[in-house]
Amino acid sequence: MRTTSRSSSSLVSVVLVTSWMMMSASMPTAVADRVRLPRDHRDEVLDAEDAHGLNANEYVKYATRRHGDGGDDDGVSEGQWVEQVSATPRAYVYRNFLTRRETEHLVRLAHETMGRSEVVDNDGGNATVSDDRTSSGGWIRTRDDEDEVVRDVELRVAAWTMLPRNRGETIQVMKYGPGEEYKAHHDFFYDDVNVRDGGQRVATVLMYLSDVEEGGETVFPLGVPLGRERSAKSKSGGKEDDFKTACERARRGDGDVLAVKPRRGDALLFYNAHLNGELDELSLHAGCPVVRGVKWTATRWQRVGAVGIGSFAPHR
Repeated sequence: MRTTSRSSSSLVSVVLVTSWMMMSASMPTAVADRVRLPRDHRDEVLDAEDAHGLNANEYVKYATRRHGDGGDDDGVSEGQWVEQVSATPRAYVYRNFLTRRETEHLVRLAHETMGRSEVVDNDGGNATVSDDRTSSGGWIRTRDDEDEVVRDVELRVAAWTMLPRNRGETIQVMKYGPGEEYKAHHDFFYDDVNVRDGGQRVATVLMYLSDVEEGGETVFPLGVPLGRERSAKSKSGGKEDDFKTACERARRGDGDVLAVKPRRGDALLFYNAHLNGELDELSLHAGCPVVRGVKWTATRWQRVGAVGIGSFAPHR
């Protein structure tokens, strides 16, 4: 009898493990396996970058020094703190992440590149205009560390996300006027084209560069606010109607909706992948229509691999 029990237990274990492996194999993941990729001279550059970029002490000293400075450039001390707003998806709000001077500086830098916003398709990685995104957008293009403000912001993002600075994409600045929005979408990619340089996007830091009188919330139609239970309204598939409903509920102050209101200087961090590398479908999010005022944002996407250097960089 004891032998039969062990055999049955072993069989059950094998079935469970096999089922788990099959399920895991079918789930999209954000993996950066440099060991399996052919190495070349670019990886020597990446190794040197990471030796510096992964220096946690530098980031800790930087964040501590900045926090110790206290206050904004106008002499008003507002303090800084981080709030976790959800565990599903993992999302946090950093109050007063940027100073007023930094928000204004980022807007000025992006002005010359502003144009109709585009989205990247999943076929060839081409940027196209879409009705899903009706804002204006521009890029913060600087060489090396020539702009101290941009460098400081990128260092701050790296420290907060715990991903080296070389994992970050170029900062994108967006402007939303009344009626403009960004419909529900994921920041991660479903194709192989868009992950050729740097791999998958694993974290998003959305920085608010202005206050908005009404509307413009960032909502997660499938997300659950911290301390709340998943409601029937948040179990839907994230269709357009669900996104619109979430925005309407957010405007009414419904506490069961995972939403962040734009506030100048604040930043929202959410992870597009779980700790095991599987992509998080609950990170589906949207920029609600602005009702009154103008909404300015800056986004820094952090990839799983280094951008532009190393094996993940496309050959040129």
